[in-house]
Amino acid sequence: MEIDVQLRAERKEKLPAAQFGFGEKVSDHMLVMTYDADAGGWNRPEIKPYQSFSLEPRALVLHYGQSIFEGLKAFRRPDGHIALFRPEQNIRRMNASARKMAMPEIPEALFMDALLKLVDIERDWVPAEAGASLYIRPLMFGSDAVLGVRAASRYILCVMLSPVPPYFVPGGKPFKLLAREDCARTVAGGTGDAKTAANYGRSLVPLDAARREGYDNLLWLDSEQHRFVEEAGITNVFVQYADRVVTPPLSGRILPGITRDSVIRLLRDEGRTVLEQETDIGDLVRDIDDGRVHEIFLTGTATVVAPVDEIGFRGRRHALQIRDDGLALSLYRQLTQIQYGLAPDRHGWMRAL
Repeated sequence: MEIDVQLRAERKEKLPAAQFGFGEKVSDHMLVMTYDADAGGWNRPEIKPYQSFSLEPRALVLHYGQSIFEGLKAFRRPDGHIALFRPEQNIRRMNASARKMAMPEIPEALFMDALLKLVDIERDWVPAEAGASLYIRPLMFGSDAVLGVRAASRYILCVMLSPVPPYFVPGGKPFKLLAREDCARTVAGGTGDAKTAANYGRSLVPLDAARREGYDNLLWLDSEQHRFVEEAGITNVFVQYADRVVTPPLSGRILPGITRDSVIRLLRDEGRTVLEQETDIGDLVRDIDDGRVHEIFLTGTATVVAPVDEIGFRGRRHALQIRDDGLALSLYRQLTQIQYGLAPDRHGWMRAL
């Protein structure tokens, strides 16, 4: 299927990514695809100037929450070439989210071609500053104008691009996390493993409360027993002991992070033992206090890999030491060097334009 391209007559001024917060600036163009079940499915992709949508007040997404999204990045390399980090995994995960939310899957090859075309057109928006990147946000939502509780038959998929500064850099402020037993991000059998808007909206009240107490984010626990560590905010969690690294299993309650998977591969390349198993919050804070936990770190598209220096639980704060030669910062450097073309890409993760 051909891609319809409509270019903007005049380009916006490009300013350094460091002048903006995450997602505050967007590029000139966006990708739009529409789906109509009664008209044969997906229509031709369009790349057109970034603009607002016009939605009926009855649009199903506004009432019943059929909305999913993704997040990935493009990087400028020393030779000026542009490459994306594991975009095929984001497309597959978006389709997994679509299945979970009764939404149509997007043809992978068509999506990839249109995505690469958009980034190629907007290649000048990929920052050259150290640590900066072009954040890519695909979004899909139900657009039917009807009030009945059902899956939509029409959808809009759009992809927008935003030059962003690094969210975390070595030497930056480590994260402080609060574990609470009176709230949960998701439930067993729910949508914890999908990137759907509802998962994030429900987190805002406890997140604001945690920040008022001096924490950066929540360390979410399971919804049934409030014992087992799940995610930290919207990132995956790893715990390093002397003989192993532990991360929560893909139980359906947490997001299957692409950075998470990459970190597991890098750790196993080094010969480290990585266990995907439940971690009891009570055991974890005792192990921190007894010095058995070497590090706790977070992984995600924006964060990459970032260390944690404090866990709060039941009114007590449990501190961790951050080392310059620690595992978290080593993994951060390994991943970013691959992404920016400064180290060999042995796993074939980068997709060059």
